[in-house]
Amino acid sequence: MRKSRILTVFLALAVVFTMSFAAVPAYAASGTAITSVDDLKAMENNPGGSYYLANDIEVPEGLSLFTDSRTPFTGTFDGNGYAIKNYTYSTTTEDLMHAGLFCRTKNASFKNLTMTNVNISVKSGGNFAALAAYGQGTTFENITLSGKLSASGIVNSLGGIVGSLSGGSLTKCTNKADVTITGAAGATAAGVVGAASANTTVKNCSNSGAISISGPIDGGRSYRAAGISNVAGTVISCKNTGNVSVKTSGSMEGVVSLSAAGVVGTSSKQITSCTNTGKITMNSTVEVSRSILMGGIAANAENAKITKSWNKGAVTFNGVAEYGAVVGGLGAITSNISQSWNKGAVSAKASKNELDVVAGGLAGTAVDMRNSYNTGSVTLSGGGYVGGLAGNAGLFDHRITNNYSTGTVKASNGAKKGQLIGIYSAGDDKASNKIYNNYYTKSGKAYGFGSVAKKSWAAKSQKVASIKAGNCPKLSSKYWTYSSKYGRMILKNNKEK
Repeated sequence: MRKSRILTVFLALAVVFTMSFAAVPAYAASGTAITSVDDLKAMENNPGGSYYLANDIEVPEGLSLFTDSRTPFTGTFDGNGYAIKNYTYSTTTEDLMHAGLFCRTKNASFKNLTMTNVNISVKSGGNFAALAAYGQGTTFENITLSGKLSASGIVNSLGGIVGSLSGGSLTKCTNKADVTITGAAGATAAGVVGAASANTTVKNCSNSGAISISGPIDGGRSYRAAGISNVAGTVISCKNTGNVSVKTSGSMEGVVSLSAAGVVGTSSKQITSCTNTGKITMNSTVEVSRSILMGGIAANAENAKITKSWNKGAVTFNGVAEYGAVVGGLGAITSNISQSWNKGAVSAKASKNELDVVAGGLAGTAVDMRNSYNTGSVTLSGGGYVGGLAGNAGLFDHRITNNYSTGTVKASNGAKKGQLIGIYSAGDDKASNKIYNNYYTKSGKAYGFGSVAKKSWAAKSQKVASIKAGNCPKLSSKYWTYSSKYGRMILKNNKEK
């Protein structure tokens, strides 16, 4: 009996201790504890302080801290695993400069915070977001957001977690909120950060919210939409599963540009191990004076390397492309693609295009592409060029080698197609013509148009019955392995999912 009582007491104590430890954060936060809304407001008295949440907080509607540009938040804010709940900000004020829980930050730090049931609704103006509207040199780590954000009119930047960020970094940030701009004359929208600078790093971030911009765009303005960020420098291991949509109407001339991308609009350094499964769509009746760019991973990667990344989302353009359009499964304009693949359907239906439209399974335009492949269909209707790998390749000192495409390539209404490349342009110098050791399985010419078709030494590509080692000996075992699941070669370090 005594042993039974001792055992009962021991088990009871074990339960108590287990419950106690479960309620204690995994680490001890330091600084000033924030337990109420009044504590949040008191932070403005000490912008450089260190703060942490000691419990969940529900904030009142319209709360916006550090609105004065002379005194941004410069300290640290540790969510400590707790949540800020039901943050609501609604205004019909025109040309509002910035709005968010933290309006302005500089060299600050945010981490380990959840924001739930956010509801942001603004008219027009500068930068808007749930957590930080405008940041300089600020870091964000382990931030999760849910709810919805919307705006109308001309909006500089609307982001789920951050509106605009110059420098700093975002790591393990997750947006689950829809980000919507309607009736916009010009706008920028993205899931994690509306737009960041070229020296900003975005790593291990994800978006599942729907990102959309629509309205009668005004002359001299742009529409830019992306899953993670419209601009960033280095983008690593980021994932988008939300749909990204741009829809314009009207007949206004002088519009600067339109872009839509699954992960990042423009990257200036590197895009590594990024993925997209969301649908990327654009419908436009507006004559754009500069560019229309669409990509499953990036719109403009002209100065960035895309490595070990993949896309499974459909990339679709439909509308007026008077001055051309560039559409690609991974990227529109690319300089370097390696160890990457596309499975999503790429489609462009263009009208009134005086300049060419180019569409490619991996890239709209390509410079350097190696050890990559496409299995998605690629379709172009309208004047231009379409290819299984790239719509256009202008190589000069670079190359496209050791790739394959098994996707169906279709062209109509004046478009020209190649099973690998739509149009190729380069000089007669052998050293500058480096398209070789590529493979395709569908019937038709490898190259749609260009000098490469006349230069046997420039294009050693082959039509094969299947993508197997015996048929494709130049797909080196260093990068490639056979998959019995798919019945073809796939990349060792970026296996098809």
